[in-house]
Amino acid sequence: MKLIKKMFIKDYANTSSKEVRYRYGLTAGVIGLVSNLLLFAAKLIVGVISCSITIIAEAINNLSDMGSCIIVLFGFKLSNKPADSEHPYGHARYEQIMALIVAVIVMAIGVLLAKSSIEKLITNEAIYINVATYIILILAIVVKIFQMLVYRDFAKSINSEILKASCIDSRNDCISTTAVLVGMIIIDVVGKTPFSVDGLFGILVSLFIIISSVKLIKETISPLLGQMPDKHFVEKLKNKILSYDGVLGIHDFMIHSYGADSYFATAHIEVPANANFVEAHDMIDNIERDFAKEYNISLSIHLDPIENENKEVVRHRERVVKILQSYNPNFSIHDFRMVVGKTHTNILFDVVMPFDCKTTLDELQNLLNNEYCAEDQKYFFIINIDRN
Repeated sequence: MKLIKKMFIKDYANTSSKEVRYRYGLTAGVIGLVSNLLLFAAKLIVGVISCSITIIAEAINNLSDMGSCIIVLFGFKLSNKPADSEHPYGHARYEQIMALIVAVIVMAIGVLLAKSSIEKLITNEAIYINVATYIILILAIVVKIFQMLVYRDFAKSINSEILKASCIDSRNDCISTTAVLVGMIIIDVVGKTPFSVDGLFGILVSLFIIISSVKLIKETISPLLGQMPDKHFVEKLKNKILSYDGVLGIHDFMIHSYGADSYFATAHIEVPANANFVEAHDMIDNIERDFAKEYNISLSIHLDPIENENKEVVRHRERVVKILQSYNPNFSIHDFRMVVGKTHTNILFDVVMPFDCKTTLDELQNLLNNEYCAEDQKYFFIINIDRN
């Protein structure tokens, strides 16, 4: 794969470059287009000569793969467009949209193959097999394995959803062609059977294609809806922010993806309440600048002052954390503050829960009220629930 990259992709290691990313997609699309054209022609000729519905369906599948390759080319071309007044976050999601189209095409091919295979199973027409049949099918398997390896390697290099979809499509083609080859061998050895082996294998292959395409559609829709970012990626970014002097903590960290390598993020950063405002502002400017340079992430930061000098605030914060984590160790809090009045004290904070946690706001308030009921001072808890 490295040789292909060196030959066709200038500066191939610089995968953060939009131009390099486009060249990856262009190279993958052209390789797929040429190889599928050759496979379509060869399979169609052999399929017509041998009267095999499965081989003809395989040829049509390769024709549809050519369409998928054209979609890949258009997808990378469109996603490479710069941001404009109508799309200020860029066009990178075109790649995900095209990946969804490829996934739908894969499903359509599976359905059409199933229909043709059922008809073949009913009619049980004779199949004529010769040496050319085996040569073409073996060659097709080799070519599809090559396609799959190229797509998989390129997809990993540039984190491309559409190339991942193309890789799965090539894998399906490889499996289906292998099944056809096994079916041809059985027919050649056994001869005439009570039912069409060709049609039976076609049905099995079509079911596999349909099931895998459903999974593929789900995987391509998920990032369009807005999925949870990679945990390791999030931890890496959090640790980067916490490495700056003066940062006490981070919360409400949200990452929005508008396509591969197109990220926008917001974060609340905790700093000492007595910190110099100008110095703190300069620090967040540096963090935002570093994130843009190192990760190509547009980061916006909100400062949250934390009272570490007020012993009473620190004591109650630690007490509240202890109470909540004894109830559920996955709970955490932020934005803790106290407003002291003559008759009562308001304790305000946000509690962060996992998405699957069913604990209600009333349950939290009752829990804390019970723990604080013996106090001489009256405490009211004003709580906001966040999801991790």
